[in-house]
Amino acid sequence: MKYKKAFVFLRRTVFLLVAVALMLTVNRIFERKTLTGEWNYTIKVGGFKNEPENSFSVLGFGSSHMYCTLNPISLYSETGIRSYVLATQQQPLEATYYYIKESFKTQKPDVVLLEAFMLTGSDSPATEGVAHDAVDPFPSGIGKLEMINAMNTEDDKENYYINFLKYHTRWKELGKHDFSFKYKSATDPFRGYVFLKSTVPAKVTAVDYSVVESTPIAEQKEEWLLKIMNLAEDEGARFVLLISPYEASVDDFGKYKYLHEFADKNGILVIDLNKNFADTGISPSTDFYDTGHLNVYGAEKASRYIGAVIAEKCGITPKDVSDTYLWEEDLKYYNNRKQSKE
Repeated sequence: MKYKKAFVFLRRTVFLLVAVALMLTVNRIFERKTLTGEWNYTIKVGGFKNEPENSFSVLGFGSSHMYCTLNPISLYSETGIRSYVLATQQQPLEATYYYIKESFKTQKPDVVLLEAFMLTGSDSPATEGVAHDAVDPFPSGIGKLEMINAMNTEDDKENYYINFLKYHTRWKELGKHDFSFKYKSATDPFRGYVFLKSTVPAKVTAVDYSVVESTPIAEQKEEWLLKIMNLAEDEGARFVLLISPYEASVDDFGKYKYLHEFADKNGILVIDLNKNFADTGISPSTDFYDTGHLNVYGAEKASRYIGAVIAEKCGITPKDVSDTYLWEEDLKYYNNRKQSKE
């Protein structure tokens, strides 16, 4: 009887493991993938785990304002400091927390840089598209399940646990790349940065916070900000807030002033590109991709300024790692992209 029970238990366990493996495979085949183009989240997020362990001094997180502002290749070229951007479109703070937590599994950064734009919004749920942009490319595992549970979304969480429920209608558009998992071993030559060359003039000016009234951020936003700060510091990283320039930032100046006050109380370094706009050398007429985001020329100037501040305030120096050749090759590719007429 004892052996029979053990056999039944083993058979059920094997069946469960096979079912889970099959479900994960089906999920990977049907899930939406962005493997090419500037916004190739699947490669940018998934490729992070393929980078050498403990090779980054700076990790950046947040929304599109982060992936259009911090340019790791430019920062490396200027300072030798290696960085990576793990940002997604309007990345919810709940997702940011778990992105940071996941990154610590393979990296021990000196600085965790959080772009502050998502702190200025309301506590309303993340839209379905925004949530999937954060969840879909995230590595499978307990961390992903915890992130889904924590996220405040406007639709059912089942679509994120088993994304076949969301993407099963893709069967007509499935291609070879959906059945080949080679992208799982790919890396992103721009280290999470989104390379944008187009230029749109923007009405951006420096802010004088002395004439701005402080406006508290939403309650849940502040709670997650504290969690993120504590997570970074518990792992031995310096937590830094980044405020990127954009045309509509004047509407959020009150909240950015509140964040400066919050930072003063908690000993947080703030790199405010609106406050120090003139020091960056960014030109409103040539350095914006659209009125909300920097193009590659603006990102180079922003990254140069960010690098100077963190080197001075955080004492960051380049890590002694063995992948210099790869970075130099990616720098050549980056420069060729800048010089091309595309």
